[in-house]
Amino acid sequence: MLLNLLTSAQALAKEEVNMTNVYKQQDELLLKGQVSDKEGPLAGVSIKIKDSKKGVVTDTKGMFTINVLGSQTLIVSYLGYVTQEIPINNKRRLDIFLASDAAALDEVVVVGYGTQKKVNLTGAVGTVSSEELISRQAPNTTSLLQGRVPGVQITQNSGQPGAESANIQIRGMGTFSGAGNNPLILIDGVEGNLNNLNPNLIENVSVLKDAASASIYGSRAANGVILVTTKSGKAGRLNIDYSYNYSRQKATSMYDRVTNSVQFMELLNKAINHTGTNTNQLYSADQIEAYRQGAITDPEQFPNYDWMDAVFRTAPMQQHFLSVNGGKDGTTYNFGLGYLDQEGMLIETGYKRYDAQLNFKTNLGGRVTFGSNISFSKGDRHESALNGNFDGNTTEDQILSALAANPTFKPTLPDGSGRYSSKAYIFESGNKNPVAVAENGGKNTGNYYALASSFINVNIMPGLTGELKGAVRYEDRQSKVHVVGIPAYLYQPDENGEYIYNTQYNGTVGENNLTVRGERELQLTYYLNLNYTKSFADVHNVSALLGYNQETFKYDRLQGFRRNAPTDNLTELDAYSSAGQISEGQAYEWAIKSIYGRLNYNYKQKYLFEANFRYDGTSRLPAGKRWGFFPSASVGWRLSEENFLKDIEWVNNLKMRLSWGQLGNQNIGNYPYQAILQPVEYNIGGALQQGMSLEDLNNENLKWETTTATNIGLDFDLFKSSLFGSVDWYTKYTTDILRTLQVPDFIGLNGPTVNRGEMRNTGLEFLLGYQNKINAFNYKIQANFETYKNELVKFGAREIENGNGLIRQEGLPYNSYFMYVFDGIYQTQEEITNGPTPISALTKPGDMRYKDISGPDGIPDGKIDANDRMVVDGAFPDFNYGLTFSADYKNFDLSFFLQGVEGRKIYVKEWGIAPFRQASPPPTFWLNGWDGPGTSNTVPHIFNENYAPNTQVSNWWLQDASYLRVKNIQLGYTLPSSLVNKIGFQRLRIYLSGDNLFTFTKFFEGGDPERLAANSRMAIYPQAKIYTMGIKATL
Repeated sequence: MLLNLLTSAQALAKEEVNMTNVYKQQDELLLKGQVSDKEGPLAGVSIKIKDSKKGVVTDTKGMFTINVLGSQTLIVSYLGYVTQEIPINNKRRLDIFLASDAAALDEVVVVGYGTQKKVNLTGAVGTVSSEELISRQAPNTTSLLQGRVPGVQITQNSGQPGAESANIQIRGMGTFSGAGNNPLILIDGVEGNLNNLNPNLIENVSVLKDAASASIYGSRAANGVILVTTKSGKAGRLNIDYSYNYSRQKATSMYDRVTNSVQFMELLNKAINHTGTNTNQLYSADQIEAYRQGAITDPEQFPNYDWMDAVFRTAPMQQHFLSVNGGKDGTTYNFGLGYLDQEGMLIETGYKRYDAQLNFKTNLGGRVTFGSNISFSKGDRHESALNGNFDGNTTEDQILSALAANPTFKPTLPDGSGRYSSKAYIFESGNKNPVAVAENGGKNTGNYYALASSFINVNIMPGLTGELKGAVRYEDRQSKVHVVGIPAYLYQPDENGEYIYNTQYNGTVGENNLTVRGERELQLTYYLNLNYTKSFADVHNVSALLGYNQETFKYDRLQGFRRNAPTDNLTELDAYSSAGQISEGQAYEWAIKSIYGRLNYNYKQKYLFEANFRYDGTSRLPAGKRWGFFPSASVGWRLSEENFLKDIEWVNNLKMRLSWGQLGNQNIGNYPYQAILQPVEYNIGGALQQGMSLEDLNNENLKWETTTATNIGLDFDLFKSSLFGSVDWYTKYTTDILRTLQVPDFIGLNGPTVNRGEMRNTGLEFLLGYQNKINAFNYKIQANFETYKNELVKFGAREIENGNGLIRQEGLPYNSYFMYVFDGIYQTQEEITNGPTPISALTKPGDMRYKDISGPDGIPDGKIDANDRMVVDGAFPDFNYGLTFSADYKNFDLSFFLQGVEGRKIYVKEWGIAPFRQASPPPTFWLNGWDGPGTSNTVPHIFNENYAPNTQVSNWWLQDASYLRVKNIQLGYTLPSSLVNKIGFQRLRIYLSGDNLFTFTKFFEGGDPERLAANSRMAIYPQAKIYTMGIKATL
């Protein structure tokens, strides 16, 4: 026995544990440890010895100390977390991680003007937590919501820093009018912009998808509502959190083009000879041979240049975030500071953002609480000045110019002078030199954004509270477009070895100009709410809300233009000549007033009822039509509380929901019912006199667009809430859609805006998740799926966009594809002669063949013409889906997120796909084009520019944009508390992360299938693969 004791004492001494503190009796140990969750240490956690009354609770740092026997088991429990039983196994230190228990939390969800227990919800509400948002590294908040909530479609159209153009739709397209399909976004109850909000500042996001949950926002909720709650202070010790990450970004895909100059020249000659056009652009045999030999002997003068390497790069990005959180004596606070520095993958593009936020709340004594939420951000975006204007997409034009540049020349001349080149030979077609324009001048936009609100809550009497809130949102955008004239030269010298001046980019030789624009938005909001809550006999639970809301919005813009400064580096208007200066301005405003209310009732939390209403009045509609009433009602039945299910242990919650309601859309433009006058000049007495002329017919009977929505849903939590999910079926029917009336051309005026259109969306949504724990291994997997069908119910005479292959016709999805159907390649002249008359008399062997589908009488007529176009599926996806997985084992954590779209098609033409558009090098698949009978029946003979036989709007150009994308993979490690506590930290986590790492798609090589437009160029700023390493620390 003595030998055993001595051996144990020596072992304990190695671990620096004092023997006198460890042993009170034989085999008893002093166990120390710390309990934490994903946010850090947990105070007040119960630590008990199983089958004993002995126990302790953790202190403010999550630490505990308890005397135990080495063979005993601890029971660790805390409200809202999964209770754990942990064998001690003679250990002297335990670091315990608690996982959140959704069922135990009795989760509370943010809804319109309040919160509700999730178990009592009767509407369709999706939620996203802070942890889910910040698990990815996207620099804008909107994209972080992608794939998280069924029924929410988010498409990121661009990877440009500070201008990602993410589009949000909730349950499909609700209208085709200018009112748009964007949801209402409220940040702490006030309308705001998600992309101006640092995701680290967000506590949670609620998405109100059906009328029952959204109708309390009335005329602004037709497209759904997104409620963002920012982080608030928590009573207790001061917590300081800091996070930093560094990332490298590269394009998810890169344009696949012919970059060998000889191949390019030979293909272009082949295309010109086939089409018989632009024969003056043929390369001579000597020129081709010069590049063939020069690629070996003088690659600088005769390059095989890939312009994608010139304009794209691997770009760094870094983010810092610091927060301070705490509170005592009735006051809580949360303060956050953020910084983002993101260089663009496209040269001369980049974005910086600075964030600050302060949320605080204090009890003024007794029944009154006062608080404020204040946030500020400043964004600085830089891009090239191609096009020289504000409203054009300059980065798209920069990419387009790079696509049009052929491999026979480089950005600067080979003589080392630094002069820019325009093309190799004078006869070549082309666009701007994208490097030259990017490196001279530029467009800079500074955006200042502030959102501040203050509130007072008063407990008037038991069960009755009042809240008064006022808010201001201010945004100021200051932009400058600085354009510099750039001379460019031919890359190949003349017979004397001289480089010949060819053209001037951006105006005339020696000219420079500057355009300055200032824009301001000011929105004032205030509302007054009364809330009443009461329970009767512990079975009848009633709550009610009555409120008043008023908002005003003002916008103004001022713009000035001048040219000819003495040097090219001046960016203030005063430095430019006033001769020929231009100035213009614009301003508008609107206002809305509302009364709203909600009534909730439940019996034993078993039978649930909710009714909402909103009565809105807007200045945007004519007098007599300004007010609208938007009601909703919903019921719920928790079957799991019925006697026939209550005793089934594996059924924790089973609830059916049914809702109906009406919503409006007041985003209808600025006073479309008013007549519009435009300035014109009249010839009066032989002299031009300034006057005004009517531009549009007006309609003083305009009214709201109205959406009527029905939802049937089922929620379930099974097997101790390990298996959970929901199913929702919905229909959304919009009437009185605003559109321009179709009028005959002889009227001489634009048609008036009228309420004449109806649209229906019907859809199905699924969410299914499973979470479990196997010893120290915790994991959770969650999938969502949604599908919907769109139908244009009422429109009038059909409209066809011939150039884009779109049709708007009753009974079809809006903007369905309408085009010729590709039917292979003509192999011989005999096949052309004996088949239906081609659409173009230029058709030759090797050109596209189209199906003879119909004639004027509805049957094939042996002639390919406009009657042979047909509706082609793909304008809307078959379904969207997302999959998330997270797991942790001891100090390690792993997560990944997949997102995808199936069945969508996109019509893509022009630069980057069609060969030799402005002489742009073709994609490499054209190397395998038709080259004689039997060589190809899928890719036609290569052609030049707009060759009619092959450039018809057909489904050959309609590409499958289905994709599955690995949106994020992250691996993290949390250092042991015993280590980090010694250096002054509560928690320290390091991680590696990757975003958009893999994309599985059949889309055109080099193109990104994730884009909004149904018809689109390839020249879109690509999304980024992001490789990140980061650290998160709590002091």
